[in-house]
Amino acid sequence: MLPITKVPKIKLLEIIARIDFFKPFSLAEREILLERSSCYKCVKGQKIQSELDNNSHFYIVLSGQVSIFKHGSDTVLGNINVGEFIGEGSFIKKRPKSATAKAITDSIVLCVDQGALTNLPHSIKDKFKDSVIEGMAKRIVYLTKNIQELKNINAK
Repeated sequence: MLPITKVPKIKLLEIIARIDFFKPFSLAEREILLERSSCYKCVKGQKIQSELDNNSHFYIVLSGQVSIFKHGSDTVLGNINVGEFIGEGSFIKKRPKSATAKAITDSIVLCVDQGALTNLPHSIKDKFKDSVIEGMAKRIVYLTKNIQELKNINAK
C-alpha cells in the first residue's frame, strides 16, 4: 500500500464526511481522527491485510471495493464496499486477522491503529465504538439475510 501524502487534508475531510461511519463526528472530531490515522492507496489486486498480519489495524474503505478470502484460497467470502470496514476483530481484541483482504479495484483506505485512540476525549472514543458497533450490526443483518436466502434455495 502506498501512503497518501499529497492529497490536501481538506479533501480527505470531504471524503470522510460522506462516509456513514463518520456521520456522528463533528468536523473538529473528524480532523482529530484524520490526524491520528493514515490513508493508503491500494492498487487493484494488492493485499490490504493478511491473516499472517499481527497488528491492530482497522481499515475503513473510503473508495473502491475490497474482497475477503482465507489465506491460500481464491474463493471470495465477501466484498467490502465504501464506508465499510475490516480488521475490527484484531482492533478490538489484539488478535491475529481472521481473513485476508485484497483490493478488487484501486481503493483508498483509512487505517486506524488502536493506539490512535489513546488520549483522545471520551466523546470521540465513544462515537468511534458506536460506529464500529453499528457497522457490525449492519453486517450481521446482511449475513443473516444471505443465510436465509441460501436456506430457501437449498430447500427447493
